Amino acid sequence: MRVAVEGHVATHISPVVLRQEVGRRIRQARQNAELTVVEAAERLELTRSALSRLENGISRITVHLLRSMMDVYDERMDDVLDLIRQARKTGWWKQYGISDHDFVALETGASRISNYEVTFVPGLLQTADYAQALFESSWKARTEEWITNRLAVRLTRQERLTDEENPLELDAVVHEIALRRPVGKPSVMRNQLQHLALINELPTVTLRVIPSAVVSTEAMIGPFSILDFPSIGLPSISYVSHPLGEERQDKSEYVEPARLLFAHLRSLALAPAESVGLIEQVADGL
Repeated sequence: MRVAVEGHVATHISPVVLRQEVGRRIRQARQNAELTVVEAAERLELTRSALSRLENGISRITVHLLRSMMDVYDERMDDVLDLIRQARKTGWWKQYGISDHDFVALETGASRISNYEVTFVPGLLQTADYAQALFESSWKARTEEWITNRLAVRLTRQERLTDEENPLELDAVVHEIALRRPVGKPSVMRNQLQHLALINELPTVTLRVIPSAVVSTEAMIGPFSILDFPSIGLPSISYVSHPLGEERQDKSEYVEPARLLFAHLRSLALAPAESVGLIEQVADGL
């Protein structure tokens, strides 16, 4: 198992996201043909569940099956053939022991992320020492190999913020509590805060801080993210992680409220320049 970053890694290609896009496209083609899942599955000689898994991006579709779909649905999908070939590739995270169900598989295919954090510094903005201190503080037993791999993944994810060809745009709102919560030694926190004070200089990153003096129930509800995929047209996804698992939604009735909530939280935060001032103030207090 790989435990270090060696050379350039294709961190902008996500076979998982591509499979979801393929699924969306074949579902749309079926609907255009005015066929139900049962009718289409019968004509394609598939079970209903098998077709559903393909349309949801869970199972991989073959080129041969897609050609059969083009015949049954009477619709050309030559561009989807290219997506299928790209989706055969192995995600870069697999070499670190990370599964395709991990959040990183979604993030890799995204072009924009809106992230709210109330407890810790956003993963994309963490220093190596801060991230390692978090990993080592978990109540779960972590092997040295696990920590090394996870740290490599986190640092590799961050490369997208400075990737000129396939950049990842990050709009982050962080509560002041996250800045003051001690993680690791004081020197670790000081370096982390100094890193945050400079992060707005990146053209891909906007960081705002909600001061503790702001009283807001919404600001205390917990972290969440919204991932956008404009380059491939995939629906946006709202993502929430919690101690018992995670929740992902791509339906507008879930994503749009999350987007409105993020806009509200951003309105409570200081402007980027003022946020830097608060970050530096917290750092000086260490």
